[in-house]
Amino acid sequence: MKTFLFAYIIILNLFGFFSMGMDKRRAQLRRWRIPERSLFLTAALGGSIGILVGMYLFRHKTRHLTFTVGIPVILVLQLFLIGFLFSWNQKQLRSPLQAVQYELSLIQELDSDTIQSFVSYENFITSQDESGAVSQEAADAVSLFFKDFQYNIQKEEIDGDEALVHVNITNLDAKALASDLRTEILKHSLDLYPSPEEEPLNYYRLLRETLERHSYETTVTAAHFHLRREGSGWVILTDETLEDELTSGFLTYMKDPYLLSAYTVLEIQMDALNALSLEEWTDFLGVEDLFATYNPEYYPQIDQEYLSQLDKAFDYEIRRCTEEGDLAQAVVRITSLDMNHVLSLYREKLLAYASQPSSIRASDQEFSDETSRLLLDALRENTETVGTDVDMLLENNGTSWDITFDSDFTNAVMGNIQEALETFTSIQSDVQA
Repeated sequence: MKTFLFAYIIILNLFGFFSMGMDKRRAQLRRWRIPERSLFLTAALGGSIGILVGMYLFRHKTRHLTFTVGIPVILVLQLFLIGFLFSWNQKQLRSPLQAVQYELSLIQELDSDTIQSFVSYENFITSQDESGAVSQEAADAVSLFFKDFQYNIQKEEIDGDEALVHVNITNLDAKALASDLRTEILKHSLDLYPSPEEEPLNYYRLLRETLERHSYETTVTAAHFHLRREGSGWVILTDETLEDELTSGFLTYMKDPYLLSAYTVLEIQMDALNALSLEEWTDFLGVEDLFATYNPEYYPQIDQEYLSQLDKAFDYEIRRCTEEGDLAQAVVRITSLDMNHVLSLYREKLLAYASQPSSIRASDQEFSDETSRLLLDALRENTETVGTDVDMLLENNGTSWDITFDSDFTNAVMGNIQEALETFTSIQSDVQA
């Protein structure tokens, strides 16, 4: 606004100056003249200095009393008006309302100093680089956050040296943004196997990306500015409550342990498991000679085939999730390879082998090789999956929801492996007997 007014005054005075020169030239050539009322109008609108300078520089209308008296009078009146407005504005700046208005206007303009101050409000994250300056991600995120910021001052209450100013803040839906951001933070924290090239989690970068990826409705919230008189002016008393109100409650939402539902937290956790690759499943489960064949030639192949099928078959469905206070109960159907079916195939193959004379004459090593090979064949032939309902408990720890993954869950993920291993052991015992 100040830049606009400054440019307006310069342009209008240049116009007045050249108008006087042009009118003098036209008078000398006896051509059509610029009406005097137009010259006075230019002076009255703010171009009096240009008109006055043009008068004496071009020696034009210096014998016209209306100009030699009128233009200086207009200039004096304008200078008086500017002085009055400046004095009035200075008094206004000393009022609580004007102090609040000035502070809020900085948020709308968002220069680097203002961004620095608002970054400091976000005490739940590290926002500075090694030099102590605000990072580019932080500056971009703050700019996007306040992109639609508007304010409407409602009323001012002054009580001696204290004052309270009530303001309505219009900004993006901070609760929806906090929910999306908390979701992204949880997803990143559950990334069990981040790539080596992936940079450490930068919360402001994540905030910026979230703001760029989503569109949010605007909401109206209330802010209350407490001020104290100091000397001839008023100082805003900044505290966590005001900082939170200026961000439309964003800081409170980010710290709300119940912002994300137990269902959402469970879903994110299950999605993280579902996203594991074959190699990651191998490391995650720590499988090595799962069926205890003790056969170094075959057990790596058996483990690999088992994990490959688990990776392809694994899926989940949250069938129910209910919250009651700090506890939540969920039922999740886990889909995995059907290990009981695998062992049924293996039983048939093993019994067929046991009925052959060669099995009786086989050495311990030959017997181990053949039974291990038959198990590998059974796994390769399997196409069946099984769904198992697992009861799961979630507890809110004051920050978010913690999930208990018990042995029933692990057993279901691995295709009811506990029951299958018991069957496997009994089959081996029967054949060896």
